[in-house]
Amino acid sequence: MNKFILPVFAFALAVSSCGTDKTSTQTTESAASQTTVINLTAKEFSEKSPSGTVIDVRTPGEVAQGKIENAVVIDFYQPDFLDQVSKISKDQEIYLYCAVGARSEEAARMLVQQGYTKVYHLQGGIQAWQQNGYPISQN
Repeated sequence: MNKFILPVFAFALAVSSCGTDKTSTQTTESAASQTTVINLTAKEFSEKSPSGTVIDVRTPGEVAQGKIENAVVIDFYQPDFLDQVSKISKDQEIYLYCAVGARSEEAARMLVQQGYTKVYHLQGGIQAWQQNGYPISQN
């Protein structure tokens, strides 16, 4: 009888210790991937963006047609894009937009990969902003 109990106990101990390692790894992985880009409508962007840094990722030619008031212009296509953004604290709220939303969404994902934790994206870009009646600055 003792010969039977010892192997069963050893097997149970081995199985339970393996299960614990997997659980802690899964918890760590899910905690690391919790930061995501938050998509906002024009209305939500208008309400929330004054609390952070608004970044216009369009080209100078596009920006010349107007931009959201107080937006910092950092052209996504420039090779120093990430260097320019790195001047902003990684825990500060960052609000990104472009012409129609594709470029700024890509930029937002890049920022999350770089460790930024509060990244927001204007769905539909400045076109959605204008279509919803929000003002454009020529400054």
